[in-house]
Amino acid sequence: MKTRHKLLVVLAAACAVLAVLTVFFVGRTMRADQLARQRERLGAETSILAAWVADAPGFESVQRFAAERGRALGLRITLIGKEGTVLADSARQSDELAAMESHLSRPEIQAAASGGSGWSVRRSETFNVDYLYVAARVPGAGPVGFVRAAYPYERVEAAAAKARNRVFLFALASLLALAGVAYLGARRLSKPVEEIAAAAERAALGEPGDAPALDGGGEIGRLARAIARMKESLTEKISEIEEEQRFLLSVLGGMREGLLLVGPDRRIRLANEAFRQVFGLPFDPTGRMLAEVIRDPNVLRDLESARSEDREVRSSLVEAVSGRSFEIRVTPLPARGGGTRDALFLFLDVTRLEALESVRQEFVANVSHELRTPLTSIKAFVETLLEGRLQDPENSLKFLGIVQKHADRMDALIDDLTDLSLIETGAITLQLRPVDLNDLAHEVAANLEPHSRRSQVELRVEIPEGFEVRADRRRLEQILVNLIENGIKFNKPGGSVTVSASTVDARPVVVVEDTGVGIPADSAEQVFHRFYRVDKARSKDLGGTGLGLSIVKHLMRLHGGQVRLESELGHGARFHLEFPPES
Repeated sequence: MKTRHKLLVVLAAACAVLAVLTVFFVGRTMRADQLARQRERLGAETSILAAWVADAPGFESVQRFAAERGRALGLRITLIGKEGTVLADSARQSDELAAMESHLSRPEIQAAASGGSGWSVRRSETFNVDYLYVAARVPGAGPVGFVRAAYPYERVEAAAAKARNRVFLFALASLLALAGVAYLGARRLSKPVEEIAAAAERAALGEPGDAPALDGGGEIGRLARAIARMKESLTEKISEIEEEQRFLLSVLGGMREGLLLVGPDRRIRLANEAFRQVFGLPFDPTGRMLAEVIRDPNVLRDLESARSEDREVRSSLVEAVSGRSFEIRVTPLPARGGGTRDALFLFLDVTRLEALESVRQEFVANVSHELRTPLTSIKAFVETLLEGRLQDPENSLKFLGIVQKHADRMDALIDDLTDLSLIETGAITLQLRPVDLNDLAHEVAANLEPHSRRSQVELRVEIPEGFEVRADRRRLEQILVNLIENGIKFNKPGGSVTVSASTVDARPVVVVEDTGVGIPADSAEQVFHRFYRVDKARSKDLGGTGLGLSIVKHLMRLHGGQVRLESELGHGARFHLEFPPES
C-alpha cells in the first residue's frame, strides 16, 4: 500500500474513532439530559396533582380522575393510599385494582414517604415494561397518600437516540468533508474504485446500469468482474422478491377476513384492508399499539397466551361500534434471533352465522310449539275414542270432528311452511305477465264469499275496469286470499273488507282494508314475522298458522315491490301492496 493510501486510511480511521467517541459521549449526555427533563416534568406534574388531590373535597371516582389525568398528560397516573393500596390506575380497570399488591415497597414511594418526592427507573411488574417513575406525597389526612406518574423509559431512549443520530450525521458529514480533501490527492487511483463502488450500489438498489468496464488482470479488474456477476445475481433475486411481494399483497388485499401482524412490542406491523373496513378505521393502524386499535383486554390476553403456550388461541369478540361478532385466531410466529415472537391475528366475521343459528333455533322452537298443540289434541281425543267412546255415536262424531279440525290445521301449517321455504330460498320462479286485477279480485271474493257470509262480513271490490299489474297471477291470488281471509277472520259482524287499487307515482298500489279489530302500532312490523300473532288465543281459535303475512311480505319482495301496513287498534287495518313502476 502506498503512503498516500496509508495516510487516507489513517485519516479515515482517526475521523471514525473521533465520530464514534463523539456519538458515544453525546448519546450518554443526551440520555442523562432527557432523563433529567422527564424527571423534572413528571415531578412538576405529580406535585400539581398532589396539591389538587389534597385540596379536593372528595372524588366521585378516583379511577375516573386518574384515567382523565393520564389521557390529558399522556402518562400513567397512579393514586396510592397511605398504606400502599392502589386506589386508582389510569392503565388498569377498576375491577383489577384489588389484585394489585401494596406499593409501599416501591423505591419511588419510599423516597416520597421520607422526602416528599422520589423517582426510580425500573421494570413494571404489572406490564413488564421499563418506566421512569416519579412519586409525590399528598399532604393532609385524605385517603390518597401518594400520586405517582409513569413515563415509558423507551421514549427517553428514543429521544436520546434521535439526538445521537443527529450528532452521528454531523460527524459523518465532517468525515466526508475531510475525505473530499484527501480525494483531491488520490483521485486518479481512486477513480476505478469509485466506479466499482457505484456499480455495486446500483446493483444493491436494483437500479439498471452497466458494470464498470475495466481492463487488465489486476485486483481492480477482478473486482470489477466480480461486481458484474454479483449485480446480475442480485437483479434476479430482487425481481423474484418483488414478484413474491406483489403476490403476497394481492392475497392480503383480496382476503375478506381481517388480518394483523403484531410485533414483540405489541405494535401492529401489518394490517390488511379488510381489517380496516371491518373495524371502520379511517387511518392506517400500522405502527400503533394493539390496545389503541382494539380496546378489548381479552385480545391482549390471547396474544400473551399464544406466545407463552406456543399454540394457536381462539376466542370471540363483539365489536363495540358495529355490534358484529368475530372469531379471533392468534397464531405465534417463529421467533427471530431468539427474541419475543411476532403474532398473527385473523378476524373471522361470524355475525351472519350467529344470526342464522338464532333464526334456526327460533324457527325450530316455533314450529315445535305450533305442531305440539294440534298433535296433543289429536292424541287426546284418539285415546278417548280408543278407551270406549266409539260406542257413543254422538260424542264419537264430535271427537272425530275435532280431530279433523286439528289435522286440517296441521295440514295448512305444513303447506304454508313449504310455501314460505320455497319463497325464501328462491326455489319458485314467477311467471310475470299483465294481470287484470279487477277480474282476479272478483274471483277471489267469490271464492271467499261463503266464509264472509258465515262471519257476516261484507266483501267489496272497488277496482277500476281494466286495471292491470305485472305479476304472477297464482302468487298474486295467494297474496289477496291471505289478506282478505285475515280481514274476515279478525273482523266483527256487520263489518267489511274492501279491495281497491290506484296508481301512485307511476306505481300500481293495491289496498286491502278491513273494519276489524286493528293492529297496535308496536306490532306493525312484527306481524310480518313467522308465527307472530297479536291475539294468540283468537288466532288459534280461528285456525290461523301465523305465516300468512310473512308469505305476503316475501311474495311482494319477489315481485320487486313491498307491503306496507297502516292500522290502529280497534279501527281496522289497511295493507298497501306497492308494485314496481310500470315500464
